[in-house]
Amino acid sequence: MWVARERGLFRKHGLDMQYVVIPRSPLAIAALVAGEIDAAIIGPGHLINAASTGSDLFGLANFFQKLDYRLVARPEIKKADDLRGKRVAISGPGATSHLITMLAYQGMHFDPVQAKVTLLTIPGTEMTRRLAMESGSVEATTLRGAVGEIYGNKGFTILFNFKTMGVTLPQSVLVTSRRTAAAKPQVIDAYLRTMVEAIAITVDPASKSSVTRAIATNLRLSNAADADEAYQAVVNSIERVPYSNLDSMKRLHQLLVQINPKVADVRLENLIDNSFINKLESSGYIQSVYKKN
Repeated sequence: MWVARERGLFRKHGLDMQYVVIPRSPLAIAALVAGEIDAAIIGPGHLINAASTGSDLFGLANFFQKLDYRLVARPEIKKADDLRGKRVAISGPGATSHLITMLAYQGMHFDPVQAKVTLLTIPGTEMTRRLAMESGSVEATTLRGAVGEIYGNKGFTILFNFKTMGVTLPQSVLVTSRRTAAAKPQVIDAYLRTMVEAIAITVDPASKSSVTRAIATNLRLSNAADADEAYQAVVNSIERVPYSNLDSMKRLHQLLVQINPKVADVRLENLIDNSFINKLESSGYIQSVYKKN
């Protein structure tokens, strides 16, 4: 998204795009359902939750599948058991940060209920949770890849590292409504074209300097080594062709049912639609942007 915005790719594909940061995915979903916005990038868990209430939203692209996260804690927390009675920040129930926290607990064989750990919702981006941990408002949170490593290098404790686990889970999904897709197919197609071209630019070694600068600016990373590590993490984990994966969604669904039993009957097949990506691939568009970049 940052690359697409800085390179003017939305305008290139005919979109007068307004970039809006909505601090909570449920608010983005409400805006999508109301037709106030055409598309949003949200955590797929929120897409499943919305389906349980009868929404017509679906995911047309999934940008991250590989889990490259760390459960990071303040320096005084040395091991999982030190989290007893402490606070762990998530961005909301069913959010990616929540689900990854649950997976980390499982990986550590740690029972948060017995340990009386409080999951504290802090709406907003990962940065708000980082700041909460730095200030001591919470003792731990999950951080994506390189950012987690950066905190580890600063003396914070990495309690669990997903990088070498080989686990996949859908994380960032481009979502719209069936109504919008039917009424404005050219708009949705343009959004996807824009994002695919932005991915091609992001992973192109020739663009490394500008992409790293964009990452550093948006993540507020002042150290060049930290910015480079964050760049490498993105390049190594972002999907070149962002298809949605049904098996991965099923794994996510199993986790969500533990949080919200109402989603048990959601038909996942109705929540993903790869036809837009298929169209771009069959037309040769995806191949062409990777050739150019």
